Amino acid sequence: MNGTFDANVIAELGWRQGAVLGPALFQAARDAAPPEIAEQLRETDWLIVTSHDCDIVNFKLEKEPTVELLRAVPRGRGKPDKQQTWGRNPRSLEFVVADASGQAQPSTPGAPPPDTTTILRCDVHQRWHLPRQHLADSNPRALLPDKERRLVAEWLAKRYIRAAFPGTFDGRWRGDGSRNLKRWSKLLSKHSQWIQGVYLRLSTLKELPEGEQYRCHLFVTAPRADRRSEEWVNAADAIQEEVLQFWSQFEPGIECVGVEVFGTDEITLADLEPYLRFDADWVSFADDTAMTPITADMTQ
Repeated sequence: MNGTFDANVIAELGWRQGAVLGPALFQAARDAAPPEIAEQLRETDWLIVTSHDCDIVNFKLEKEPTVELLRAVPRGRGKPDKQQTWGRNPRSLEFVVADASGQAQPSTPGAPPPDTTTILRCDVHQRWHLPRQHLADSNPRALLPDKERRLVAEWLAKRYIRAAFPGTFDGRWRGDGSRNLKRWSKLLSKHSQWIQGVYLRLSTLKELPEGEQYRCHLFVTAPRADRRSEEWVNAADAIQEEVLQFWSQFEPGIECVGVEVFGTDEITLADLEPYLRFDADWVSFADDTAMTPITADMTQ
């Protein structure tokens, strides 16, 4: 490791969010890892830099002394576990990468990836920090493409910003042993090909005492393209009826005042502003795309 820190060297070597450490930095990463992670590390692991680009190349080491690493474990070829893809599960994530180049390969949801690919699995708890000056010693061995880089970043961020509801509200609808949570998941899975998201508005986010009622309203959104299908009208009616029936069973503790089903082109951000996402992290919906656009070029 060089004695003088030079952020320009880090930038020139190509380090950014989504860069993967090469063999030259493996030992340094292992030395910096907590013991419970260090003892599990293998040289075949992908150690992905998840810090923001600006933090990685910041000129002052004292401002950004470390970068965050995420361990990704290759688990062979085949199809990713659909319940672990696209950030649906807040604790684990799977996506496809190319064996040799490290460039993630786009694939059609549900279709097996090409034989040249492998599946990477990430555990949100297997993260730690590496002194940033180490990046000046070697270039990355691979860079995740923008889509996968954003996927990883959003998956990590979602752990801190996903919706949280009052415990008393959750207790009233989930039931003993969370039996109704399983029914809710089953209902969403049944209609997953038509659903992009479910959003719930609650009368209050306060913990209410017994005898005081929560009131809720739900929006169910469908991908715009699916509304052109001849089956859409019947599907929308079935979703509305079944979701309303599910949420009507919790009176008097919870009153469902309505369920509406819209295409994503029929609803605005202003409409959704008072609502919170309320699907299930482990249910894979029809539009398995990252939440943030890869580019925001308004000239295109």
